Amino acid sequence: MRNGKNNYWRRLLVMGGLLLALGACNSTDPTLGVEQPESQAATPPDSGQVTAQTQEPTQPQTASIAPADLIATVYFAPVVGAPVTNVTALSRRLSSAAPLSGIKLEPSSSITINHEIRGYFSALSESGTITVIHVWDVFTPQGQRVHRIQGEEKIVGAASDPWAAVPAATMEKIADTVLSQYASWRGAAQG
Repeated sequence: MRNGKNNYWRRLLVMGGLLLALGACNSTDPTLGVEQPESQAATPPDSGQVTAQTQEPTQPQTASIAPADLIATVYFAPVVGAPVTNVTALSRRLSSAAPLSGIKLEPSSSITINHEIRGYFSALSESGTITVIHVWDVFTPQGQRVHRIQGEEKIVGAASDPWAAVPAATMEKIADTVLSQYASWRGAAQG
């Protein structure tokens, strides 16, 4: 029982620290590494910026929506707390699955953005399980937070660096989750 209480407080402290960091987050990567169409690329490919490679999606968990049923245009800000290697898998999935959810990804400079989505990550390793905690805040173009998406994924395994044991499939699942929950929220907010 005591171990369970310690785990509860540890998670609470980690989430509290993560939430405190939310207000101080700034970055210069306008694309989150999400590949933009050629006409909308924010920086040239040889600029040293990490960009995702176009790749066939591995069966996203989102339903296909006709282009006429576009839900929103979204800018994903660079995520905080996850290493580039893990963010690459997330970015690829966001690029490939967003259109299937009726979401058009835009660079930060776009004037047609409905929302900016900011993601925050933490990974913990304890008792043979790695837990990836993710929080996504949805902001209006005017900077007002209007929605929060959060969750966690558990992976069996242990590592001194928890992120080293997080497979691409986990990051892809998180991308599917955020797109699905955003589309559901957006659809309900419009209806």
